[in-house]
Amino acid sequence: MLTGMSEYDRFGPWIDEVTTPEEVPPLYRDYPLDLERARLVLKVPRNIARRNATPDMDLYDHLLLLDEVGLTVLSRRLTTGSRRRTVARGYDVTAVSYAQVTAVLDTAHLLDGRLTVFTQAGEALSVHYNGSARTNVTRLVSAIREACTVNPPSAVGRALLESAARTAAPPALDPGIDDIVFVNDFDELARDHPGLTAWTCHGRAPALPRGGGWAGVLRKVIHLLSPVTLHGAIVAGDLTTIEIVGRREWLLPTRRANYSQSRLVLPLGALERLEVTPHERYIGVSVVRFGAGAANVEIAVPEDSAACRLFTGALPKRVGAARPAPGTHGKAHPAMPA
Repeated sequence: MLTGMSEYDRFGPWIDEVTTPEEVPPLYRDYPLDLERARLVLKVPRNIARRNATPDMDLYDHLLLLDEVGLTVLSRRLTTGSRRRTVARGYDVTAVSYAQVTAVLDTAHLLDGRLTVFTQAGEALSVHYNGSARTNVTRLVSAIREACTVNPPSAVGRALLESAARTAAPPALDPGIDDIVFVNDFDELARDHPGLTAWTCHGRAPALPRGGGWAGVLRKVIHLLSPVTLHGAIVAGDLTTIEIVGRREWLLPTRRANYSQSRLVLPLGALERLEVTPHERYIGVSVVRFGAGAANVEIAVPEDSAACRLFTGALPKRVGAARPAPGTHGKAHPAMPA
């Protein structure tokens, strides 16, 4: 913090760490925040240009607090309703204990950043941020990762580790020139987490639509006009966590440029279910679903890839391809929505 500068003077797109009471945005100063016991506190600015900010504004959309219990998010109340009626000034509080966390997903597409924490209750807590400020979000995700991996791997987690030991020879990290960013992202993660190793790596591949009936014919016509690509990924892990580096969306029209980056963190101690099924629309694409409680998170991988063999190898009869949790009706939160 620069001494003598107001919050308005310091305002910009960056996500700043809060270490003193003076750095707490005025909107949140009545919250009982214990900075001495906090592991990390970050303030997320509003998505507005600096020239549009004024001294009387509440300039921060979120205050993110990590402590010994979990993650607490203070969120500025926004205008609501079709006519954007004004709501009373204030903020909402959402708390998630580390024991509730089943997965953490951080994605950025240019300046559009999204942090999502999935919970046992099937809820997804999301925070939007400016992608240029991803460095501090990466710190936050790593801190959540460390706090959520104190429990030993579950039965599903152990099966994944055993499958990795059998099938995951150290891969050549070559997803192709268009996806070399995956290698850079993995290298950064490996520096922060020395036990992390790459289990599999694959690049992008064409996704061909399934036939059958008029719907199949229509899909093929659409595919001819706008071919779809299944994007690649690096699947990595250590004794406590799976990390998957890829794009925000698994399946996208080939002609659309994709500059997104994604990091999915799955604590092995939280996993309760694992499913691998063929994609309902595309040939040669497998959907991998990770489940815990009422939460499901999906990724998609090529059916003939080392990643698919890794996950199917963790499905012996003693673990099984579990059915969706009661009340979920088979729905899942897509890790990178198609």
